[in-house]
Amino acid sequence: MTGSGGDYVGGDYVGGDKFTVHGHDNVGKIQNQYQQQQDPRDALVAAVTALRGRVPDEDRRILDDALRVVRAGRAAEPGALRRALRSIAGVAAVVGEIGAPVTAAVHQVAALFNS
Repeated sequence: MTGSGGDYVGGDYVGGDKFTVHGHDNVGKIQNQYQQQQDPRDALVAAVTALRGRVPDEDRRILDDALRVVRAGRAAEPGALRRALRSIAGVAAVVGEIGAPVTAAVHQVAALFNS
């Protein structure tokens, strides 16, 4: 597939992209394909849910309590979200490498609510 910014066709300048497609099963140029942004809280809930089955009961209770607050988002009492994120990050840190996705998700949620 080749492309350029514009060409002369029959003496007239044609602006835009011109593509030549070779081979079988080609669909041509695909553009304007945007991924919908996932809410960082959904990513955190998914990461914690995956981690939840790999930690002791006491840590599971901590995670469950914290997730209730995370799901409430801005509706949670002031400071509660921050405490919940710290609790989740604490459990993730203690379990080591398997908690890394949770830690990354905590940072994304914190950035969302700190802005």
